[in-house]
Amino acid sequence: MEASAGWLKDRIRGSLYGGAIGDALGGPVEGWQPETVEQVHGGPVTDLLPYLHNKDPDGEYKSVAPAGRTTDDTHFKNLLCQAIVSKGARVDAEDFARELKPNDSHAYLMMRMALLKLEAFRKPYQARNMGQPHMPLADTAAHHGGRGLPPANGAVMMISPVGLLYPGQPHEAFLAAYEISCAIQQGYAADMAGVVAAGVAAALVPGTNESSVVDAMQSVAPQSAGALLNRTRELAAQSSELEQFRRLYQEELLIHFLDPGETVAVAAGCLLMGEGRFEATTLNAVNFGRDCDSIATVAGALSGALEGMDGIRPAWVETVDAQRGDEPSQDELATGLYEALRAEFETARQWLDRYTPLL
Repeated sequence: MEASAGWLKDRIRGSLYGGAIGDALGGPVEGWQPETVEQVHGGPVTDLLPYLHNKDPDGEYKSVAPAGRTTDDTHFKNLLCQAIVSKGARVDAEDFARELKPNDSHAYLMMRMALLKLEAFRKPYQARNMGQPHMPLADTAAHHGGRGLPPANGAVMMISPVGLLYPGQPHEAFLAAYEISCAIQQGYAADMAGVVAAGVAAALVPGTNESSVVDAMQSVAPQSAGALLNRTRELAAQSSELEQFRRLYQEELLIHFLDPGETVAVAAGCLLMGEGRFEATTLNAVNFGRDCDSIATVAGALSGALEGMDGIRPAWVETVDAQRGDEPSQDELATGLYEALRAEFETARQWLDRYTPLL
């Protein structure tokens, strides 16, 4: 597709649907060994699958959720999108925190700890309730919510929409994503979330490709994260097929199941091996294994931003839409993000008009 009017809107839709579909593809086999996927499904994942659990004494697998159902990855991404749509512009950690609820059924232990911390300090211990004019910023600011929590995939799995509001500006996307992520996680996890947002922003450049997207991700990554991305890139280049890449990566770079560095690096490797194409990239991510719904969520958001909706099976879009339940539709969120981006452009024009004569 040539870059023309509506190009960015299509890429926004592609990235949001890409992330949700990647999540739905990976969710049913999250944590499964390739041998188990082979045994239960007859081979690697090639399509949306139902969620199965082995609950019977006889070992039979029973369906517990239909194909196309998304997980917490998409739920928290949707909350971030809703914060953007509500504000009609770019958001910060405070805006995102207003969408978070401590009793959210999708929040696992580490993320729930951040949400409970925010709730505890922001409501009962507000300065006015304590008869004080001021309480320490570290106790009440949203961007301190994730302080002290161990790194995990909570931030990287939901952060891709930030990159959609910074097209062609990966460094600015990195900084914005880092600050927002700190509401639930800090340090290394927030760094890697920034790297994801930078990759999405870099994908929103007409004529770009998967290699330049990973270049942008490496350019903003702190030293150790940059080294991990670089070595993953080398392993991907050495590999003729996914099985070889998975084996080389696991022999040399494996860290732990919820490591955000692993998630982002593997997603980047799958993007390169898939040559930026949505289907190849995302299925690579799912069939890598490990925390494959989060890996595929990141890979799907990156490749969806690169290819737009043309690269995504219409049947996958329809199935994920049909199974969204109480979640907002990706189409509605994409429209809201597109309008927020238009508002940002108008603000930028006004800024230029005001200050250009003062140069």
